[in-house]
Amino acid sequence: MSDDKELEAKRLGATIRALRAAHGLKVGELAVALGKSQAYLSNIEAGRKYAPLQLCKEIATLLRIPLAAITIEGYEEIAKAAEKVKAA
Repeated sequence: MSDDKELEAKRLGATIRALRAAHGLKVGELAVALGKSQAYLSNIEAGRKYAPLQLCKEIATLLRIPLAAITIEGYEEIAKAAEKVKAA
């Protein structure tokens, strides 16, 4: 993975992780709901694998959030906001 793509994968993974956690789901629960392996989603959340757009769409649908909440620029702000929601 190129440096830019690696950074993007990490940002995207962090956003998915924060949004999942903010919705009270464990990674295994999300994996089952999506029909994916827990290892696969863990690798995406850790930024070791890049989340394909189709997976992002499936996650957004499952969490009942707009796809843009996962894919737009500003991942850090979204992740921080999701963590604040979780903490409240």
